Amino acid sequence: MPEKKSNLGNPKGSRFPTIRKMGPNILLGVSGGVAAYKAVELASKLTAVGAKVNTIMTENACRLIGPKSFEAVTNSAVFTSLWERSEKYKIGHISLADWADIVVVAPATANIIGKIANGICDDLLSTTLCAASAKPILLAPAMNNNMWTNVAVQRNVKMVKEMGFQLIGPEKGRLANGTEAIGRMSEPQDILEAIEEMASKIKRKKK
Repeated sequence: MPEKKSNLGNPKGSRFPTIRKMGPNILLGVSGGVAAYKAVELASKLTAVGAKVNTIMTENACRLIGPKSFEAVTNSAVFTSLWERSEKYKIGHISLADWADIVVVAPATANIIGKIANGICDDLLSTTLCAASAKPILLAPAMNNNMWTNVAVQRNVKMVKEMGFQLIGPEKGRLANGTEAIGRMSEPQDILEAIEEMASKIKRKKK
């Protein structure tokens, strides 16, 4: 079994009581990694345990999987552009950031991690993450192992951790190129357990 690489712990046996009770607002960011298909499963699992899920997809994520997949499992709109019109979210990224109790980016590519670390805001997801910096944010990295071990990527990972972002994974496993190496996104169930732990900390703070 691969060793878990999360700084959030692993609440084994959890049935997600905090998520079920709180019904937290989860803002799910999906960046353009091959693991984007797993994010649909995560969105489905979150909705099933009572979370309210809104999704932001990058342009590259939309090339890999259709926004309708997320709409179907969350029964909520999917946001893909800074220039979208929405009666509910008239201020776009600011309102989405304010709405969220927890922000999750899965998969988190080297590109989006680099944008976060360096304050780059050039699309809806990166801009929203900048506006949501005071919220609990979980990143689930996924990329080729050579990218993950790249010095620049590791510098960015260290920086986002110092900024207060929490990370789960990546795991060792079969990657898109067929090799067995580190870089695989954590499984949706493990990410859900991490979100449960984050939600329990929010609940304690509100008491």
